[in-house]
Amino acid sequence: MRADRLVTVEITGGVMPPTTYALFPKALTALWAALRFRPMSRPQWEWFERYLTGPCSERLVREYLDRTGPLSLPVILPEGVHHLRIRWAVME
Repeated sequence: MRADRLVTVEITGGVMPPTTYALFPKALTALWAALRFRPMSRPQWEWFERYLTGPCSERLVREYLDRTGPLSLPVILPEGVHHLRIRWAVME
């Protein structure tokens, strides 16, 4: 696990365009800022809050990316299903 890796995050459907961050905590904070006031079910809201802001969130997401690869989670909003995506940025 390297601390200096860039991470790209997005929420499809115009909620949050793909954005690359040098600092992993800022990426998770940006995702939560884009979601926290959206109308979604309470269980979904609590899940995203916990895994984007919780005390182990950064470690858990990093480990997932290192072990499994890009993360894509459905975000169910009144206008339809969007996808929260997190992946290591491609270095060119």
